[in-house]
Amino acid sequence: MTLSSKKTVSSYILKGLRLCILLAVSFIIFMPLVVMLSSAFKPDSQIYDFPMRIIPKTPTAENFNQLADRFPLYTWNSAKLTFIIVLIQLITATTGAYAFSKLKWKGRDVLFIFYVVSIMIPVQSIIIPQFLIVRALGLYNTHGALILTGAFTAFGTFLIKQYFMTIPDSYVEAAHIDGANDFLIFARIMVPLAKPVFATQIIFAFRYFWNDFFAPLIYITSQNLKTLPLGMSDFTNEFYTYKGPQMAASFISIIPVMIIFLAAQKYFVEGVAATGVKG
Repeated sequence: MTLSSKKTVSSYILKGLRLCILLAVSFIIFMPLVVMLSSAFKPDSQIYDFPMRIIPKTPTAENFNQLADRFPLYTWNSAKLTFIIVLIQLITATTGAYAFSKLKWKGRDVLFIFYVVSIMIPVQSIIIPQFLIVRALGLYNTHGALILTGAFTAFGTFLIKQYFMTIPDSYVEAAHIDGANDFLIFARIMVPLAKPVFATQIIFAFRYFWNDFFAPLIYITSQNLKTLPLGMSDFTNEFYTYKGPQMAASFISIIPVMIIFLAAQKYFVEGVAATGVKG
């Protein structure tokens, strides 16, 4: 056997090993989703069967029928809140990132360090003073509480700032020479060039607020104001958890996230890659 043929055989073996590893990892990742989908079409009595059956013995749509009463409202609440919060976050993070990356002002870098450090502060550690502020403003048990507490994002500001730093300062300087002010530079130059990082931030923010359970649990008490994750607790009581309807609700809840990610996947990859170019 020649040296070239040995190299060819080795390359095929390595490709085969990589494929096996990827298939194994894919199986580990997708198996919980398969189990969730399977359980959504099973009666509760069959969910815990051993050995587990992927294909239900007696498929049923009853779990989905139990969602018809309140879950359309919960889904609408989640969709409305997520859209509003993501839009506000995109505005606040983008304008903040522009100020931290392209404008020169005293104390900018120090303030940015403190702003980024806030990412490491757990939400639970500030929830009591935050709750007191929300209640003092009269926003307790309203969607306004969730919008106010989610309006700003240190991570999103950091992410977009890193992308803005990859855009040459010469663009901004040339626009200033032509007589453009900072607002026009931001709107006409920075925003059109930042579509990839916008898609990245939208995916991160959408996934977080669409699945957020903690904040609605703290600020929402009315049944008609519940979001989808909080509404799933309707199937848990003191004595029993109805797994079938929960699995059906979980399956429905991941569909919008998958659609958003698949639609923005190309920009997401570009945005993540670009934000690591310059620090």
